[in-house]
Amino acid sequence: MGKITSNQGATQNAVAGISKVSVKSGKTCSLERSNISSMKQGAEVGNQILSDLSKLVSCVNEQASKFPKIAAVIAFRDSQMRFK
Repeated sequence: MGKITSNQGATQNAVAGISKVSVKSGKTCSLERSNISSMKQGAEVGNQILSDLSKLVSCVNEQASKFPKIAAVIAFRDSQMRFK
């Protein structure tokens, strides 16, 4: 059976890619002069989606920041193992 170990470099690269994702906050859609209710509702939905997407990106980045620490722990554990 082959040796299975962690790869801290791959972990760092994956997290670096994720951390580049962002959502511009403060951008909203408004239809001040429209009297078509569906257009106004569409603008409200779009603004809510932007807000929710921003929260999701923040959460994913927070979780991703934990992976290098986990990889370091696994790498240390792997270094203590003896393979035959």
